[in-house]
Amino acid sequence: MKQFKSPYFAAIDLGSNSFHMLIARITDSRVEIIDREKEMVQIAKGLKKSGELDEKAKERALNCLSRFSERLRDIPKAQVRAVATKALRAARNSGGFLQKANEALGVPIQIISGYEEARLVYSGLAHSVVNDQDKRLVIDIGGGSTEFIIGQAQNPYLMESLGIGCVTYTENFELNAEKLSAKAMNKAYTLACSKLEQIRKPYLEQGWQVVYGTSGTMKAVASLLEEQDGGAVINRKALDKFIEKCIAEKCLPATSFSKPRRETLPAGLAILQAIFDQLQLDSIHIADATLKEGLIYDNIGRFSNKDARVETVAMLQEKYRVDTRQAEAVSSTALHLWRQIENDGDLAGVSRTKILDWASKLHEIGLSISHSVHQTHGYYILRHSDLAGFSRYEQYILANLVRYQRKKLVASKFEDMDKAATKAFYPILFCLRIAALLHRRRELNHILPALEVSGKKYHLKLHPKWLEHHPLSRSTLEQEQQHLSKIGIEMSFN
Repeated sequence: MKQFKSPYFAAIDLGSNSFHMLIARITDSRVEIIDREKEMVQIAKGLKKSGELDEKAKERALNCLSRFSERLRDIPKAQVRAVATKALRAARNSGGFLQKANEALGVPIQIISGYEEARLVYSGLAHSVVNDQDKRLVIDIGGGSTEFIIGQAQNPYLMESLGIGCVTYTENFELNAEKLSAKAMNKAYTLACSKLEQIRKPYLEQGWQVVYGTSGTMKAVASLLEEQDGGAVINRKALDKFIEKCIAEKCLPATSFSKPRRETLPAGLAILQAIFDQLQLDSIHIADATLKEGLIYDNIGRFSNKDARVETVAMLQEKYRVDTRQAEAVSSTALHLWRQIENDGDLAGVSRTKILDWASKLHEIGLSISHSVHQTHGYYILRHSDLAGFSRYEQYILANLVRYQRKKLVASKFEDMDKAATKAFYPILFCLRIAALLHRRRELNHILPALEVSGKKYHLKLHPKWLEHHPLSRSTLEQEQQHLSKIGIEMSFN
């Protein structure tokens, strides 16, 4: 096992219903969970119809993260991963809130896609069960979305995230645990069934041997059915009978659950019944591991050769028939330039060295679609695809590097980045643009110019004979001086 700065790793999951924190320790090549913390912040409850988070939800979230931060003080930031899911994906004003949340927690928080959420859920489960040969269906009911994954061993085959959540359904259908309405339950059930129609056919065709439920809602329902099923499994018949009884009595039975959990249980029951019916399930086994465990294992992998993002870049190169030798040449030159500016540095939690390397290797990803505007097609692919391992912000940076690797630059195009992000972004964009320009003839030999940097002044030192033998490249460098001046970079060369 690789030696880390600290044996401790942490994962923080800012879910739509609950915020979770998990602390793990690496001992003798084993991952041991040593601490857990959960607060039912219910941030999705504060999501207005306008798409903005209300002040009370923000306050609950920031207070929780401030408490979590105490436990993270002695853990290296690189060994802490914090992600936000459905509610913050949907919130219009999440940007300003995230800045305050980052400060409260003390580490950057990344918003992840539903696809990435599903991948991490499966990873957490796959590392925690022993029946590696069984094909599994994994279901995670959250506050704002539900993830469905079919996989075997460590490999997911199908992944989907649907907008079915116990907090949002509670709000939308005005479900009440104390005054349970058959009409409201039926509406929630019917909408969940219609959402499940999107995945029903391909999932049933793929099939599975065992089903796992990995969420707090699943555990709560299993606890309610403990007398019938023992608490470790949910059986269809027991679930149906329990729901019928609750509707007949017009309330949930007395429970020891917290008020927030109890409030969302009717929605959870309606969603779960729809899942059983649409996917033709007989039983669901309850598992402890979920997204936060997946985050721990994924982060450990980033310190070794198991970084999912590396595999994703290789997959994209193959899928879009990228000339990998050209990509490696551009990457080598870009990283050579970057090392002369700074060794590394984060861009809102994103390693600039890694993101520059990946952008270089994918800078021609759009070439199979169009030559003249391949950078625009490359941007679209990287911005809107489901990329395993990448957060939304990482995809945003990666896509924009590819988009602006060539041709004109306009400072206003970067106005959606804050000043700190723009300041961190421009130097790696410079490195990619110069590397792509120098390798325009598709020469595979290394071109490693010296670079002197003073503020926003960049001076390239190329071999005199190289400039003499590459008059077109020299002319392009002169044009590049004009392009870079639009974003405040003064570039000279000799």
